[in-house]
Amino acid sequence: MKKLIVISLILISLFLTLSSSVAVAAEDGLWLPYIGRFNGHWDLSVGAHLWPIDDYYKLKNLQLRTNFDLAPGLRVNSVLRSNKEFDRIDKLEPTFDELYLETYGHHEHDFGKLSLSLKVGKMRYLRFPYPDLISTFDHVPGIEDLRIDGAETGYSGQMLTLEYESKYNLGYHLTGINWGFGDREGRNLIENYLFYRNNFGPIDLEARIGQMQLRRPVSKLGRAGKGYSIYLGGSWEGYKAGLLYENLKNEKHDQQDIMTGVMVTFDFSSITELLGRVRFDYTRSPQGFGMQFPLASGYLGDLREETPEDGVLVGEIEAERVITYWQNSQGRNFYEHRISSWGEQAGDDIIVVIDEEPWYLKLEALVSPHTSFKTWDDLVTWERQRQGPAQLGQYVTYKFYRLK
Repeated sequence: MKKLIVISLILISLFLTLSSSVAVAAEDGLWLPYIGRFNGHWDLSVGAHLWPIDDYYKLKNLQLRTNFDLAPGLRVNSVLRSNKEFDRIDKLEPTFDELYLETYGHHEHDFGKLSLSLKVGKMRYLRFPYPDLISTFDHVPGIEDLRIDGAETGYSGQMLTLEYESKYNLGYHLTGINWGFGDREGRNLIENYLFYRNNFGPIDLEARIGQMQLRRPVSKLGRAGKGYSIYLGGSWEGYKAGLLYENLKNEKHDQQDIMTGVMVTFDFSSITELLGRVRFDYTRSPQGFGMQFPLASGYLGDLREETPEDGVLVGEIEAERVITYWQNSQGRNFYEHRISSWGEQAGDDIIVVIDEEPWYLKLEALVSPHTSFKTWDDLVTWERQRQGPAQLGQYVTYKFYRLK
């Protein structure tokens, strides 16, 4: 694992060395995403939890989120919360849910695409370079650290992710971590599997075989088991729905971890926009409705909202921002996937204009260890034991202009 991180550091350093001081869609397929030094955004919000039946209402999770670029393929991400309590903000004791430096890049050629990411710091999100359908069932790090003194959730240290996806729908994915900045030590692979992803018209099929992260116990994420996962579903007019079956060997407990799941992806609408804007969620422990209300937001650096009158569009970057949550509706992570680009994307005479679509509730993915479906009681038990990661999405376009 140590050698793997050293090799990856060398590879990513080569990415940075081979690129020029500006990030362009290189002819050789190398892409180090970049929107300009210190360009980024910030967002301030506050959470609320209420249950009208019991006249229950609490404020929680005052949160400041920032994300900005330092250089081609190099950026900083942070999610700062007001205190270490999960259900109140009566005192200020700032702590970071996420704080990390990421260097990343992509190389595309005739047979496929290689993506590399190395994060250093405190993280709560695994998916890179982009969430596939199976990854939407990933457990979101919980809130045990807000309830139990000394408990740890999430991932701290150095995390390496590598993915190669061929044009034949086959690929390889690896995520490894060298634990640090906390009580956990050592190093291990979290994900190390082969995958297949394809669409047969409206039918979606994905499969993995190898090592994948165990879903139990959720407070000790980062452990892997050998086995396989299969997703089968369909698409219709912007919606998706499908089923997951997963069977992993839990060596620590000498048992099979079998999980089943159901996922629904929503099209953008006024309803999903409203749910996404306030991160609406029903919670069972404690029972109530959770929300996160936006208070203020803005841009860092020299990002603009207005198109320059004498500007000529010379390039674009398409991106999608993601927030996931499940326990007590606590959205404690943030990631911006830079998906594609064309043209010129940096330079002394380039003006960067940002075009943001609204946040919306993109999907709900329920997964449960209960696997019997013979009676109605079995379905009730499956639902009672399920955990339901929700995902919010926001599409963003960075447009690069040069004055005439």
